[in-house]
Amino acid sequence: MRAMRRRTPPSKRAETAGERDVLHALAARERELVDFARNLVATPSPNPPGDERKVAELSRSEMARLGYSAIRTVAMEPTRPNVVGEVLGKDTGQILMFNGHIDTKPTGDISQWATGPYDPVIRDGRLHGLGSADMKGAVAAMVYAGAALAEVGATHGTLRVVLTADEENGSRFGARFLAGHPDFAADAVVVGEATGMQSPWAYIAVASRGIACFRVSVRGTQMHSSLSDQVPSVNASVKLSHVLSRMASEFRPRYPVDSRVPGGPTVNLGVTLSGGVFYGIYPGYAEFGIDVRTVPGMTHSELQADLTGFLEVLSREDPELDVTVEPVPELAWFEPSQIAPSHSLVAAAQSAARDVLGRDVPLGTMPAFTDGTHWHLAGSACIPAFGPGTLLVAHRPNECIEIAEIVAAARIYALTAMRYLGNADQS
Repeated sequence: MRAMRRRTPPSKRAETAGERDVLHALAARERELVDFARNLVATPSPNPPGDERKVAELSRSEMARLGYSAIRTVAMEPTRPNVVGEVLGKDTGQILMFNGHIDTKPTGDISQWATGPYDPVIRDGRLHGLGSADMKGAVAAMVYAGAALAEVGATHGTLRVVLTADEENGSRFGARFLAGHPDFAADAVVVGEATGMQSPWAYIAVASRGIACFRVSVRGTQMHSSLSDQVPSVNASVKLSHVLSRMASEFRPRYPVDSRVPGGPTVNLGVTLSGGVFYGIYPGYAEFGIDVRTVPGMTHSELQADLTGFLEVLSREDPELDVTVEPVPELAWFEPSQIAPSHSLVAAAQSAARDVLGRDVPLGTMPAFTDGTHWHLAGSACIPAFGPGTLLVAHRPNECIEIAEIVAAARIYALTAMRYLGNADQS
């Protein structure tokens, strides 16, 4: 039997004096970090309906207490504020942005929650509550990473922490509003969305999927339902079920294969579904929604052509089928984003994660859409997702995150910032 080779652990980079000071500063504030994360969870910000004022004020107050500079609230609408704070280095240099969103999905069915969605219970080393993983734990970690840098003052350049509204409903009042404005330009951005799956810190996202939403409509014969066996008629709901079934088994959109960006698109059928009017009325209209999670290289025009072409084939096979597809306004197309795996920000994040976690974190693709797309389109190099928590608990009851992940995130973010911006103390 061949002897097993012992795996050599990844080598740890020697910390500079400045990095040690920052990590010590974070260690001294761990209780405060966890309390802040709990307070964020306890402050409701569900979207829809969308009102981030209370959680924005909490974040702004914490930044002020922790020594941030140039703290400001920026809002397209008064109820939808974004909070920005800065940590200035010893000299001018590059600008690095940490971005997290402060809204959450709605609670859903309260009866499915073991603890209240706004009751930040800590149990078995986990913080429970709505938004704990998506993504108030990461927001707390980013704010405290910046605070440690402000306390020690060991970097060049500027760290800008931008906490945005409305990510969960299209980002119109958040990143889409801020991106491209010269006051919020940055050389590089880290979006702190959760990158855990079965285990935490599964990958560093060098790409994220985009999203394109469509509505498929089927028209039939609306009439008195008692006549369905007496006169020629088309049941729109039944026809729609056939379309839905065929698409589920056969529809596959085109996409370019890129070995640097693992994974392909995901087609999610029936994310909305409706048909008919009421009992006694033969259904003359039915529709279902599709969201396609797109990958870099796909285009909206090609995707729509693929959908239209597929439905035209079905229509030729069934002359009674009257089916159309159209984009959903406001959700028609949000591009995927991508950063070069060789970018210095990726290297900084990789080395920081290795030193904090004691293992290498591979590169990967974020399966969801993130605000990284908006920063990417504005010209910033952007890691579209790298953060604590797991997508497996997001957007569902009983969301939770390990306290240890929040603490690790603050350390990873602080070291990433120092290594990207340049450590002023090289001793």
